[in-house]
Amino acid sequence: MVELNQYYTSEATSFLLASMLDVSNVQSCLELSAGEGALIEPIKKRNQSVHFTTVDLDKKNTNKLKKRYPEDIHICNDALDLNLNLESESFDLAVCNPPFSYTTLTNEHRKILGEKFNPAFKKAKKIRTEVLFIIRNLFFLKKGTTLAIIIPDFIFTSCSLSNFRRVLFEHYTLSRVVECEYKSFKKTEAKTFILFIEKNKPKNRNTPIPYSFLSEGKIKNKEISLKSTISTIDLAERDEFLIFRGSRSSKECRLTGRQFHHNYAHLLDLSDIFYDEVSEKLQSFKYASAGDIMIHRVGRNVGKTVFLKKGTVIVSDCIIVIRFIDLKLRHKFIKQWSFNKEKWILNNYKGTCAKNISISNIKSFISLLK
Repeated sequence: MVELNQYYTSEATSFLLASMLDVSNVQSCLELSAGEGALIEPIKKRNQSVHFTTVDLDKKNTNKLKKRYPEDIHICNDALDLNLNLESESFDLAVCNPPFSYTTLTNEHRKILGEKFNPAFKKAKKIRTEVLFIIRNLFFLKKGTTLAIIIPDFIFTSCSLSNFRRVLFEHYTLSRVVECEYKSFKKTEAKTFILFIEKNKPKNRNTPIPYSFLSEGKIKNKEISLKSTISTIDLAERDEFLIFRGSRSSKECRLTGRQFHHNYAHLLDLSDIFYDEVSEKLQSFKYASAGDIMIHRVGRNVGKTVFLKKGTVIVSDCIIVIRFIDLKLRHKFIKQWSFNKEKWILNNYKGTCAKNISISNIKSFISLLK
């Protein structure tokens, strides 16, 4: 139900999530923001004895679940209500596809954040709902058990939530990450991840984390470091490439009186361009240098790509810059990007009137080349 910012889980993603869980000894499972119960059936097929407790704000959804799963408990209420009458540390497993949205940070929400997480949102007036659902689920789980939660890429990759992730993964163990292909969820264009979080402290913060990328029904596996989930650039990537976007609007760039690169319509796609050398760079502006690849991030020409052959130039916030250290990877990227770019953009852009692509999307594209 879009009015409640709820995006229902596709059948394929539901079964993928369930297949990655050990439910052999699970007796009780919590599903906050249950929706139509897409995550229930795949788990019950693997273990019929799992007893669900679901919570959803939509009465229609709750009534459907009562008819379909009468042996389970179904509560029509706000999952963030402090008076849910559910005991803390009482569930063997939690699965969740929370609302993707911002909400006003109330005193009740501050109580959910508690001593651990309140400092990360000290000056905040709003908060992502997904953050609250992560903490709320962990509150109800028994020690040593697992939360499998579906989140948009913003929660896992944004710089603004890096401090939240730092605190989260200091106290709880991130055991697995799954990056889902575009449009894995109905009625949303957001790129999504599934995080598997265990309710215990990490034993070794240097232990690699299994990372799976789901695309076109196929899964590619690799490993990432815990540190890379807190910062926005994986340390391993720094040895291979650097990716960033401009920090200032085209208007701010123009007011400098200097040459700058923007999403110009007249440029030919996949063409070489040239700028003059810059003797002194301006602070708070970002620059592209010779050898960099510049991609139009937003607008009608989203995805248009040019290669800076000479010079140094300010880039606007409508431009993504890729600077490859690994020249073999650069060659692979140019070859695959040139061939697959149009189809990839159709599958990965966000927005309707103003189409845009994200750095995290492009990083995922590059990761598949390794």
